[in-house]
Amino acid sequence: MIKEGGARMGSSSKPIRQLQNVFIYLFLGIGALVYLYPLFWLIVNSLKKTPEIFERPWELPLHWLWGNYINAWFTGGTGRYFYNSVLVTTVTLLLVLLLASMASFAIVKLKWKASKGTLVYFMIGLMVPLQATLIPLVIFFSKINLMNSQIGLILIYVAFALPTAVLVLSGFMSAIPKEIMEASIIDGCSLYGVFGRVLMPLLIPALMTVGIISFAGIWNELLVVLTFINDAKKMTLPIGLLNFQGQYATDFAPMFAAIVMTTMPSIIVISIFNKRIISGITAGSLKG
Repeated sequence: MIKEGGARMGSSSKPIRQLQNVFIYLFLGIGALVYLYPLFWLIVNSLKKTPEIFERPWELPLHWLWGNYINAWFTGGTGRYFYNSVLVTTVTLLLVLLLASMASFAIVKLKWKASKGTLVYFMIGLMVPLQATLIPLVIFFSKINLMNSQIGLILIYVAFALPTAVLVLSGFMSAIPKEIMEASIIDGCSLYGVFGRVLMPLLIPALMTVGIISFAGIWNELLVVLTFINDAKKMTLPIGLLNFQGQYATDFAPMFAAIVMTTMPSIIVISIFNKRIISGITAGSLKG
């Protein structure tokens, strides 16, 4: 009797679970459409003429004008802005990953009196908003001739990316057993060798997480570039889009093409590594 009752309950709950799954997938599908449709609309309108964007904004192009991308890349200067963004982002990421891993190693694995205070110092940086530092930075950079300089941009990005990077890497670093370090030192490995040859390979998942998070923030950053860069040859992609706006009119078709080229790298990177971001942050916070 018990088996029959259990079988009946199981068979009756199965349609309920299936119905729940249908609603869940339907909800997720609608959510995906809500988020993806603006990107689809942007791509479709980037292949139209500017008058057609206003006349037929919700329809497919009459003629697919792939030349808008060529026009945006060469005539609009998007190629130069893209190079500047790649340069600034790459140098910043290399510095952040190197400095944050070194700082995390010193804070977690080396025994010294100020290690906890140093970690607190980095964590305070998480509470300082970027907007509150702009005026002091403008005054300071003006005195040391770093205004309108990509080096100045890189220094600012590194400073504001380090707290999050140190937080994540410290969590991972604390989970690495100290016996690994002790065994390496016994085998004759120096302190630098322990850091570079032993610990750094173990930190690759955490470094990927930090790199993806930092990339998204640096690639799409606008306020710092708008404040510190005046030379069009040194501008990055977000601020370079403003050059498509004229005094009396805006050429929307090439501008939409430039926006697509600006947003796609971030979308591609985050779409590919989104699981790595979530698992990395979760693991780092739990291990820390």
